[in-house]
Amino acid sequence: MDLFTKSKRGLEMKIARRDKMKIYNDLLSILQSEINGEEVILTRLQLKLNVPFDRLKVYLKQLRELDLINDETSPKLTKKGKQYIHEYEKVLDFMKRMGLKYQ
Repeated sequence: MDLFTKSKRGLEMKIARRDKMKIYNDLLSILQSEINGEEVILTRLQLKLNVPFDRLKVYLKQLRELDLINDETSPKLTKKGKQYIHEYEKVLDFMKRMGLKYQ
């Protein structure tokens, strides 16, 4: 896969798009790694996830509605959120064993 593309301005790097399942997993994994008793700072979360702040708010709202986190302003993983991460890893492992590629 070519990581660069030619444009009028020169070489530009292609950025792989993530689907919603991957974004949810990335966000939940970041939250899980941030567990150290401190309040989660949303701007730090935004930077680690590499999404615009308004989109982060949408994702947090969706995760709350799915009961994967407990709060949108100071998110913490629920039991269901931890299970999501575990099941997502199992799906990736299965796909790898089947010889299928997933971003």
